[in-house]
Amino acid sequence: MTGRHPVGVVLTGGASTRMGVDKATLFVGDKPMAVRVADAMWEAGCHPVECQGGDVAAITEYGLEAVPDRTPGTGPLAAIRDALERHEGSDVVVAACDLVDLDGATITALAAAGSERDVDVAVVVADGRRHLVSWWRSGLGPRLGELVDAGVTSYREALAALRVTDVDAAPDVVRNINTPDDLGNPG
Repeated sequence: MTGRHPVGVVLTGGASTRMGVDKATLFVGDKPMAVRVADAMWEAGCHPVECQGGDVAAITEYGLEAVPDRTPGTGPLAAIRDALERHEGSDVVVAACDLVDLDGATITALAAAGSERDVDVAVVVADGRRHLVSWWRSGLGPRLGELVDAGVTSYREALAALRVTDVDAAPDVVRNINTPDDLGNPG
């Protein structure tokens, strides 16, 4: 980390087409998905913690800070770029709002792995797959902006262009909720 705790950004701008309703404000257990992910970030010491994109008015009703996407509908890379530019000088941890079982220990391990290595990004891996929970080094906004401006829209494609370290996690910690059927399947 660059001298302080990383900023936490919950990505809440997805279209939720497979779910059929806005996932960020959909309750899982006793909390909306975005709140569950924000709680994990706070537990890990991220400060501030905010949501990026989606229905900003609805998200703020749950006590979360939220900022609109600068270019809605362009995917997570543009949102990550926006967060890095907005928090220039800070490392940033991002996580999709549908990772409802994410915990503070995983985020802490992710931030430690990134800040202790000469890398641009640290990414959580489970079952051999990289998930949309990652730590981004301070100052990476312009580089990510170049990739986005060059037409890169895939998270995985962007990671291939950067120096990345993988951080192993248990599959149940990165269970994501994409469809109504996923709500009844705890892993």
